[in-house]
Amino acid sequence: MKIKHLPKVNREIRAQRVKIVDEDGTMLGEFNIKEAMRMARSKELDLVEVAPNAKPPVCRFMDFGRYVYEKKRQERESRKHQHRTTARGMRFSLKISEHDYQVKLAKVKEFLMDGDRVKISLRLRGREMVHADMAIKMLQKMQVDLEGLGKPEADPRKENNIFMVTFLPEKKRR
Repeated sequence: MKIKHLPKVNREIRAQRVKIVDEDGTMLGEFNIKEAMRMARSKELDLVEVAPNAKPPVCRFMDFGRYVYEKKRQERESRKHQHRTTARGMRFSLKISEHDYQVKLAKVKEFLMDGDRVKISLRLRGREMVHADMAIKMLQKMQVDLEGLGKPEADPRKENNIFMVTFLPEKKRR
């Protein structure tokens, strides 16, 4: 696992003069970089640049290996509490029987209850293209059936012969 934006350490610091902060947070003052490196080495710590944009840059004495370890641990912990919403898809056709509709609707409800987005696509084939109004009615019926579980992200849109609408979960239920 890589940490983004690691600070400059020891010989990577290019400034001639730096302000030094001790490991307990006490400001020691402004020193020449060579003097600061010697002080860090005598304490068996690393010189880490914590404020590179300051004039002069601010550096701190710390154990850099421990700092990197703590950062990685924090990132792992924060990733544990993240929930990635996935987009699930469900295809319908205009000539679907009521039972098949209910089965697919139950699956869509399950996806929404898991906190996932659901993209519903309704394909019109052949002469069904003439009855685009029936497709809109079916999507409106679906919106009514999913009331309380999910709400449409936007109005249904049409791409060629496919009507699409994406439903977002209303609240995460556990």
